[in-house]
Amino acid sequence: MRTWIVVVVLCAMLAGCERHTSERAQPADIVFTGGTIYTADDSRQIVSALAVRANRIVYAGDDAGVAEIIGEQTSVHALEGAMVLPGLHDMHIHALAIVPPDGCDINSEPMTLAEIAEFVASCIEAEALADGEWLSVTQWSFSNGNQPDDALKTMRQALDLGAPNNPVMLWGNDGHHGAANSLALAQAKNANGETVGISALTLDTDFAEYRETIGVDENGEPNGGINETARDLIQPLEAGLFGSIPDDAVEKVGEVLASRGITSIMDAAMPPSQLALFKPFAERGELGYNLAAALFLTPSDYLADDGSLDTESMIKVLVATRDEYESVPQIRADFGKVFVDGVIEGNPFSDPPTLPNAAVLEAYEQPLLAYDASSDTLEIRGYVDAASRACEESSQAVPAFRAEHGFHPKQCRQSRGVLEHDEYVIHDYMRALDAAGFKIHAHVIGDRALRVALDGFESLESADAARHSLAHIQLVHPDDYQRIGNLGVSLAFTYAWITTDLPYDLTVIPFIDQVEGVRDLYREDGYYFQNAYPVAALQDAGAVLVAGSDAPVDTRDPRPFVNIAQAVTRAGTDGSVLNTSHAISILDVLDAYTINGARLFGHAQQTGSLEVGKLADLTVVDRDLIHLAETGRAHEISEARVVKTMFEGQWVFEL
Repeated sequence: MRTWIVVVVLCAMLAGCERHTSERAQPADIVFTGGTIYTADDSRQIVSALAVRANRIVYAGDDAGVAEIIGEQTSVHALEGAMVLPGLHDMHIHALAIVPPDGCDINSEPMTLAEIAEFVASCIEAEALADGEWLSVTQWSFSNGNQPDDALKTMRQALDLGAPNNPVMLWGNDGHHGAANSLALAQAKNANGETVGISALTLDTDFAEYRETIGVDENGEPNGGINETARDLIQPLEAGLFGSIPDDAVEKVGEVLASRGITSIMDAAMPPSQLALFKPFAERGELGYNLAAALFLTPSDYLADDGSLDTESMIKVLVATRDEYESVPQIRADFGKVFVDGVIEGNPFSDPPTLPNAAVLEAYEQPLLAYDASSDTLEIRGYVDAASRACEESSQAVPAFRAEHGFHPKQCRQSRGVLEHDEYVIHDYMRALDAAGFKIHAHVIGDRALRVALDGFESLESADAARHSLAHIQLVHPDDYQRIGNLGVSLAFTYAWITTDLPYDLTVIPFIDQVEGVRDLYREDGYYFQNAYPVAALQDAGAVLVAGSDAPVDTRDPRPFVNIAQAVTRAGTDGSVLNTSHAISILDVLDAYTINGARLFGHAQQTGSLEVGKLADLTVVDRDLIHLAETGRAHEISEARVVKTMFEGQWVFEL
């Protein structure tokens, strides 16, 4: 009997081998030869030839081996210095916003306050707005530009000048900042639905909980800056954050992604109403990429009578959405978005300076700043000592205090930023998402916010934190490096942000570290320098690296090759480097963009690497990125261009 079983098994194995040999002997449809092909498989193989038949990869190896399956009808592509990669995964992007909206759009161009006033006036004229009609302006850059002058000292003044008869809202290109003019601020409603407006008075009464997210001038009146959830007081996020979505937006999203070699994305904060726009394209097989939605519901829409978050109702909506898309090809809706904190950029041009609002472990520093409009330079003159005698007298009138001490009394206050919600609310929502089977995608910027998120992951009943992810992770306390690694969560860094950039860094570093002037900004013993985007350390601790452009933040272009270059170099345009010890290798960042992204997405058995049997999702790049990195020219990677992109065996882009 045993002999018979062995014979049967051997025959079955031989038959399988014959079938495999027969399939292998069939000509391929498409073959690539003579180049660098990074497979991103477990052994990180680099091969010279690849073959595709129908929608699958049938060969990955050397040129001699692929010659056996080149037939008369095979399309052969000699790479000639080009490179083939698995289709890229952008695991933190805002899909519809990478397409310019209909309407007024600054497109992240740095502008002075005077230029913003002129721009807003031109928008009102171009849109022929009647007095009283709203103007929403998208892609305003909070952290670059916005310099005051003698006539215009605040954003509110600039917007009032440009739009004296229309309420105006600028929507920051980071999704967190905003700015409004007087007519817009006057429309704010309190918790009772009464229109009371935002003023020094209501910031101490009706809107006291928003004081950390609304900028003020020397008199305590709003200076126009209105950030995070405070923007909802005058205009709902969905009304202006993305602008007016063009009718052909979904098609254009696909075109942009394909031209950048991106075949899978996670939309990092997608309302179910926006996901519905993609559904008919996916059902017709016309999407051209895989889409995972980190579903986001506006919390203010789900408040119980006592003001608490109605988590149960939110989960019901998310589950219904996930169920609706369960059988829709190329779309999955099994991620849930959690915002833990906001952003870490302050406004050094306002008086008193507007502090960052990201949640940090140590109180923000209060720098003494002086801006010279004639030379467009910002000087750091020192820091306020909150424990000084001067601050004990900070209740005295502003003019007298300033005359005696040289700074605004509000700079005596200390802040560690704010969480988007109370800590217990964040943890309750995380546990509810996990219990319902959702993968959590959490926004964290500050080191305190990160610690809150880690506490939440450690409290999950499923004890399966490795399926969850964190986005941004800008500032990490060293005590938390190993905690992140032990959890095994995926980290979606936007590597393009890991650089030295003076205009931006002046909005951050002086509020984190006490520095002696601009030249001291990048001192190597500074807390920010040591712990900003500690990518290599977190990978060494056991975290999984993925990649996310966060487009349209900074730019609508997902720019994968800029991100790849910065992960390796961490260099600024002036040659300075933001802590080279945290740089990673070219293969590390390629894995982040390919196989690691596929694992987080949940389809690594089908795509993410160039292995026999997997779907043919791939991109052809015009240069060898690995060779550039290994020969000290990693900065040139940012100039790479996509030649072709294939999704499931079909060309979706050709240069």
